[in-house]
Amino acid sequence: MKLRTQILLFFFAFALTPLMIAVVINLPLVLERMDLFYQKAHLQNLRADFRDLDEHLASRHEMVRLLAKLPEPGAVLGDKNATESKNIDLARTRYIQWINQILHEQLDIVQIVFLDSQGEEQFWLDRDREDQSWQPTVTRPGKAPEALVSAAFKAEPGRVLVSALSLNPQAGALDPRHFMTLRLITPIFTRESTTPIGAVMLNIDVGGIARFYRNTLWVNNDGRFLQIPIPDAPSGNAFARYPGLDRLFAEEKPALWKGPHEQIMWVPMFRTEKADALWVGRLVDPSPIAEFRNALTLRVLSIVFLLMLATWVASRWLAKRAERLSRELIDGIQQILENETPVTFDWKGPQELKRLGMNLSRLAEEHGRTSRNLRAHARELEASNRYKSQFLANISHELKTPLNSILLLSKLLANSKQGLTKDQLKQARVIHEAGSDLQALIDNILDLSRIEAQRIPLHRETVELTPLLEGLVELVQPQFDAKGLTLNLVMEEDAPQKILSDPDKLRQIIKNFLSNAVKFTEAGVVEIRLASTTPTASNAYALAISVSDSGIGIAEEKHQEIFEAFKQADGATNRRYGGTGLGLTISRQLARLLGGDIVLSSRPGQGSRFSLLLPAEIGADPAESDPPEQTTTAQPEQVTEALATPYLGSHSLLVVDANLHNLLQLTPLLEQAGLKVTAAADVAEAIEAMADESFALVLIDVILPTDSGCDTIKSIKQAQSIPVIAMIPATNPEMETACLAAGADTLIHRPIDPGDLYNGLAPYLPAQAVDTE
Repeated sequence: MKLRTQILLFFFAFALTPLMIAVVINLPLVLERMDLFYQKAHLQNLRADFRDLDEHLASRHEMVRLLAKLPEPGAVLGDKNATESKNIDLARTRYIQWINQILHEQLDIVQIVFLDSQGEEQFWLDRDREDQSWQPTVTRPGKAPEALVSAAFKAEPGRVLVSALSLNPQAGALDPRHFMTLRLITPIFTRESTTPIGAVMLNIDVGGIARFYRNTLWVNNDGRFLQIPIPDAPSGNAFARYPGLDRLFAEEKPALWKGPHEQIMWVPMFRTEKADALWVGRLVDPSPIAEFRNALTLRVLSIVFLLMLATWVASRWLAKRAERLSRELIDGIQQILENETPVTFDWKGPQELKRLGMNLSRLAEEHGRTSRNLRAHARELEASNRYKSQFLANISHELKTPLNSILLLSKLLANSKQGLTKDQLKQARVIHEAGSDLQALIDNILDLSRIEAQRIPLHRETVELTPLLEGLVELVQPQFDAKGLTLNLVMEEDAPQKILSDPDKLRQIIKNFLSNAVKFTEAGVVEIRLASTTPTASNAYALAISVSDSGIGIAEEKHQEIFEAFKQADGATNRRYGGTGLGLTISRQLARLLGGDIVLSSRPGQGSRFSLLLPAEIGADPAESDPPEQTTTAQPEQVTEALATPYLGSHSLLVVDANLHNLLQLTPLLEQAGLKVTAAADVAEAIEAMADESFALVLIDVILPTDSGCDTIKSIKQAQSIPVIAMIPATNPEMETACLAAGADTLIHRPIDPGDLYNGLAPYLPAQAVDTE
């Protein structure tokens, strides 16, 4: 039997026959489901009518938050004497005028109630029914549920709580606006308090829904019709009018009630303050679904007939084409993908198959050539990286010799007491500190390069852990004391006291941990802990030396990235704390040279714990090379100058200046006044920094290398409403006019005078923080 005949029989036997069976079995089920879908559609339409209420309440959330931020004066000032009470009354009168301005058109808000810290009504306003104005009244407002008030006083600032639906037919008879209401409540905080001083509550009239949808039935959970103050509202008991409705209500879920002449969809739409459901019902017209079922049946039968005809035509067409294919096509393609050797497809037959065979043969040849080229390129990249590492390791002496001269001469100048002014001595110390930082960076790069080039020898000797750790604590203790941090050393009883390792590399790793801890911890405790570990089949670690801090922490997705060269947790960390991002990279490489590893445990805001896992003994030296070069890193001399510097508060300032000299001159002056400085080189980096951190003001040098200073001022002002102070040359009136026009709040002239700088900054910092030491 030919292939096309087999395909034709297959389509009819295994395609059309199951289709016919499926139609016969499933069509009644589909028609039954259509009834259910029709009911769900009615249910969705019913709920959609009330969806606007949720959107409306969302807008009212912002209104109640606004009133919580700007509460009535009595809520802020509290109880005062008679004179202050008059002032409060006057302030309340102005407050009512303000309320009438901002809430004049929000007619659904019918009452505003301010509660004191005990949850009692302190001040309230009612909307006049005639002119819709807000007026204070002597009639106390209705008592809010205690659970709602208690929950509001426990809520965080800005959170709005919504009460259950309040039904009051008696009040609705006098004023329809009070028939069906919702309460929105939020706590009131001040800047000085951490506990709420009160709460503000809005009463929202939602009875307009019941008055608007007059074709809707409203029934209480006990079957009583809701007494809506509109003409022709149904009354009495719904259970008596609609037999069996009580059983549907008992299930407490949407259901369709079917009667002899009508159908009604019932939904428990709202929950009232009495913890009962308020049911909403709407008539359902069954005639459209009946017409749809008849049309669907006719259409399904038509589609089945067309499918039979289409299957016959498609079967004949596919059967003819299928004879031109063979299993060789599948096997040949699989061989091309799995192997790199060329495959030749010498197919006989139609022209299409011959062309396809030629193309597949060419593809197989290209695939093999590309794979070989990729492997060769990978080898070249590996060799290039090795040459780079060897080059950097070999020029260590050439880099350090001139730098050491700079450090030595700058230190001699800084220590000189003759021939130099005070500013020149300070500049010499700046040169020495910058050179020291540069030397540390070069040392880190060279260490990393020597590790990659496998030119780091190991000096195996017995290491006394207790003296080593105590020496490190003594070494870094002044840095921790300067920041007011506590440094503890904990030695567990069962921890090993001696190991066979390289003490210098071990000390370098722990020093890096401690350096990061003191850098990223503002307050709290840093702990060094020596503990034993249990070796397993996968590792032979016998001890762990961990450094835990209470600093800023690291996000979990950044745990691996920070161990990469020149990487830190984010750009804001680099701007605020500095560093090259090489310390942890070198530490991990050294740890692996010692046969160990580094494990990080950290979460943002909860501190970090870096643990160095080590074996009790390392093997032979991995590299037999010359001893590592002795490096001398000159430490910057700590000089304390007793200057009459004003204390401006521990605020964060953003300095936009690409000139390193200017930054080195300006930063110490700002830090002496207690300010925290973050630097940005251009407007793009400044806007990025402002998105990551909040600043009190921006100090900008209008002479920038990449854009106009005035345009930078405009960009910063557009990005954020923040004071901007421009630094300009003293003899340039045109630049003064341009900067002020661009939005600068004030100007400071260069060269910078410390007194003028502090006087210019003080008016734009928060007043309560500005003080003089």
